[in-house]
Amino acid sequence: MSDEATNKLATREQIDEALRLKQDLSGADLRGLDLSGIQLAGLNMESADLSDTNLDKATIAAINLAKVNLSGAQLNEAQISAANMGGASLRGAQLKGAKFNAVNLENADLTEADLTSSRLFLVNVSGADFSDAKTTDANASGVDWSKARVPPAEMPDPIPIPPWVPAVFAGVGLLLVLGIIVARKRRKG
Repeated sequence: MSDEATNKLATREQIDEALRLKQDLSGADLRGLDLSGIQLAGLNMESADLSDTNLDKATIAAINLAKVNLSGAQLNEAQISAANMGGASLRGAQLKGAKFNAVNLENADLTEADLTSSRLFLVNVSGADFSDAKTTDANASGVDWSKARVPPAEMPDPIPIPPWVPAVFAGVGLLLVLGIIVARKRRKG
């Protein structure tokens, strides 16, 4: 992390400037800030302190948040995709309606986290602790809860597959086959 980023970033403007400059924010102190609706993408924020930070409706993607402290943070309705959150602390975090897609939560601490109405798709929960986590109305697919150190007491329901998904896969498969046939005919002719 650069020398100027080693200090606490105290305002949203400072965060926006750091993001514009694509600074390495590993170890940054962002405690208690209102970052609702922010877009955090393509960053290294390993071991950053985001405890008690408001990240409601944030978009967090393609990011390294390993060992980050999100204790007591608000991530309601946040979109979290392709994120490494291995070893992160989400103790008591508010994650109501959050969407997790292809997220690594290996060895993360989600003790007393509120995952009400959240969706987890292709999430690695190996070694994660969901003690006293709330998962009412949560849905999950591609999550092996048996690998969690402490799985949630109330298991999230499977994500229902919309009836049109098989038709889309069949259509894509048909287009691929037709594309291969046309390509072969062009090579021969």
